[in-house]
Amino acid sequence: MSDLSPPADREPQYLFVCVSKPVDSPPEITLSAKEVHAQHVVFLKDLFDRGLLFGSGPQQDQGGERYGGAVVILQNVATMEEARKIALDEPNVRQGLRAMEVFAWRRVWFGG
Repeated sequence: MSDLSPPADREPQYLFVCVSKPVDSPPEITLSAKEVHAQHVVFLKDLFDRGLLFGSGPQQDQGGERYGGAVVILQNVATMEEARKIALDEPNVRQGLRAMEVFAWRRVWFGG
């Protein structure tokens, strides 16, 4: 079995996987679904522009069937606390429409 430690010249990298799922009883809000989605897109673009977005998208199988929740993966974030603060600012979460869980993920390097 090979050693999965990062090369000596490379610090371990942690990404933060933020998984949101619809809440059981969402509150009544004044914004339309289209408006909340537009805010969500602005939120993701801002993360990208700041170098914090590794990727995002729905959980779905290869046939396109959605299951579970939606995922935002953060990079260049120093702590779990900072990742949670960012995740809780996602518009669907702020509006109480979705619940967010944040998981730290240690990226393992295989070569280069």
